[in-house]
Amino acid sequence: MMSKQIEISMELLSDLYKNQKLSTFQIAEKLGCCQATIWKKLKKFNVEARLPGVKRVNISKQKLKELYISKKFSTWKIEKITKIPRGTIHRKLREFGIKIRDRATSHIIYFRKDFSGDLLEKAYLIGFRLGDLGVRKIYPNSKTISVASGSTIKNQIDLIKSLFENYGKVWIQKTKDNKINIQINLNESFNFLLDKEVPCWVKDSRKCFFAFLAGFTDAEGSIKIYNKMASYSLGNYNYKLLDLIKNNLMKYGVNCNSLVVDKRKGKKNSEGYIYRNNYCSLRINSKIELPKLFPELKKYMKHKDKVKDLNIAISNINQRIKT
Repeated sequence: MMSKQIEISMELLSDLYKNQKLSTFQIAEKLGCCQATIWKKLKKFNVEARLPGVKRVNISKQKLKELYISKKFSTWKIEKITKIPRGTIHRKLREFGIKIRDRATSHIIYFRKDFSGDLLEKAYLIGFRLGDLGVRKIYPNSKTISVASGSTIKNQIDLIKSLFENYGKVWIQKTKDNKINIQINLNESFNFLLDKEVPCWVKDSRKCFFAFLAGFTDAEGSIKIYNKMASYSLGNYNYKLLDLIKNNLMKYGVNCNSLVVDKRKGKKNSEGYIYRNNYCSLRINSKIELPKLFPELKKYMKHKDKVKDLNIAISNINQRIKT
């Protein structure tokens, strides 16, 4: 707030306004005062004000939409490109009926695309997110959903990239300890990834449930051969989630063993980290039950390494059944 007298000479003001053709907004910003002060000084010094529209603004609606909507340039950048005062840019936006971005939207630089809406893709992403993705809004009123993860396994990072690269800008960075970090910024159509609960529509649909389980398996699952026998296992600290998966598998005809709980809560690991929960695991080894499960997972799994492991396990079961 300006409470002190601003000393502006008639010569300086006349030069800025008449010779340099600066707007009152630009002069006010240059001299560190408000626009009203400039108008008062112009009147006091009898400097004739330029009439609106005397200087023709040479920018079309199409050009302004290209810069502001398509390229998402700020009004500051448009001012630098076109040499048209920012205040005039705002006026032309209103005249052309171009909606002015709010603060959150104005911070979006890179392209964003709405989620496809496909329920099976959505179910898979929810499963994968619960297994291996950190998801957050970058600040409370943000319109950006940030998805991030880290791994030393390149195929895991490649999979995450393939899941989201059509929807937003992907950043990948390698760390000194051979870890690869990945982050993707998405629009609000991916709000469903913020929730850590499994939606009812996933549990109540056979197809959606197995798409969800395929996503969770790609993130957290293991399909291996132990003692010449195929085995499928899931491990996680979320007992409630694994119990939900077990109950749904039973509902859809795949019998499971009971959950195994490793009581780690409160203990320290080798790095001094204190476990906040017990570690739970769900395992299926039966050559009767696995043939019910694997064909369902194979429809939706995407992780190259785990799809390869799945095919090896299927071959193992087929051989065991023959012998």
